Amino acid sequence: MIEWFFILPWGLWLVEAVASLVNAARYAGLARDEGRVWGAGLVPENQQPAAVLVAIKGFDPANTPRFFESLRHQRYRRYRLIFAVECETDPIVPWLRQALGLGAGETVWRPAEVPGEGLQEIRLVVAGHAEGRGQKVHNLIAAFDLLTPEDAVVAFADADIHCRADWLAWLLAPINAGTNPVSTTYRYLVPRRATLVNHLASVINASVATLGGPSRWSSLWGGSMAIARTDFDALDVPRLFAGSLNDDLRLGRAARRSGRRVAFVRSLLMPSPVDFSWAGFFEFGRRQYYQVRHFAPIFYKVSHLLTWVYLVGFVSAVTLAVTQGSVAALAVLGVVAVCDQVRALCRWRIVSELFEPEVIGALRPSRWVEHLLTPVWMAIHAGLTTSALFTDRIRWAGIGYRVHAEDRTEVLGRS
Repeated sequence: MIEWFFILPWGLWLVEAVASLVNAARYAGLARDEGRVWGAGLVPENQQPAAVLVAIKGFDPANTPRFFESLRHQRYRRYRLIFAVECETDPIVPWLRQALGLGAGETVWRPAEVPGEGLQEIRLVVAGHAEGRGQKVHNLIAAFDLLTPEDAVVAFADADIHCRADWLAWLLAPINAGTNPVSTTYRYLVPRRATLVNHLASVINASVATLGGPSRWSSLWGGSMAIARTDFDALDVPRLFAGSLNDDLRLGRAARRSGRRVAFVRSLLMPSPVDFSWAGFFEFGRRQYYQVRHFAPIFYKVSHLLTWVYLVGFVSAVTLAVTQGSVAALAVLGVVAVCDQVRALCRWRIVSELFEPEVIGALRPSRWVEHLLTPVWMAIHAGLTTSALFTDRIRWAGIGYRVHAEDRTEVLGRS
């Protein structure tokens, strides 16, 4: 076998390994610098009134109460919460009403004395069943109708995240500082149980979570994103979402095309507890990349390329090293292995600096999965990206969907 034939794939593999290492190595330092870059947006006097929209379904006794209480006690000057649900029979509806002391049919909670700062009110809106678009998007569009002229910033949150008390202040800091009209961060999957599939899911997700970088190409994540109201209106977000399955990729693409730069808040990575079965994990991964394929095709192609470059480079190098004793193959394997190990140390530094001890403890076994099993989880990652090419439908929160175009979604059925 002619070794020069492998110069291109090995070269790409080496470049990818070094770039991944450099990106992880810079992450913690850039996260620490954010206070200097967006510090003005953290000053209460500069914090604009915000509406936080939560499209929510179901009740998770291990996470929902914690999420709800964290949203109610954000250290932010003035904000409102709007919870949007599909139907009155959703278990979250009676729980919310009981938690807020609301009677049957009541949809608005306000404190006994309207505070000058902090949480001003909580509203509940029932959106009904979605037709021709995703249920989450349908719920959000219903919440848009409750926005008021006073809401200078529109923020979005998913109910499976763990919010710090300063979550809203940091998420909106780039907007309130006037540097970016749109901001976001990303989830960091935290295993609820120490199973192999949960740790593999966490490591694969971490490889995406720590990519956030230059604002000119950053995407949005719907679990924590925000947009200035003037830009929300200029982009006509309700019209943008009409007919769409997806919210975040759709909005992120429109923002970038219009020249709006997205701020990625590195210091705000959001712990998100998960407990996957193998089937559930592969369904989750396929669903993510199915949406990326349709709503951010360039990102999908890059993800597909990078995962397969690693896999092809590794397999070809191992094959030549074992069958021919190739010194070049052994050298490439050694360099990439060193990069992988140092990158894993850098990612653990990110975890150690950004998360609470409880989260760090849950993630500790994932550290060794990244150190010892990089070819394995990269192969699984490559399989997930490829699987999105061979499906024309997904199931999300009990509802089947088929995407025909960015603004045309077919609802296939409900379980």
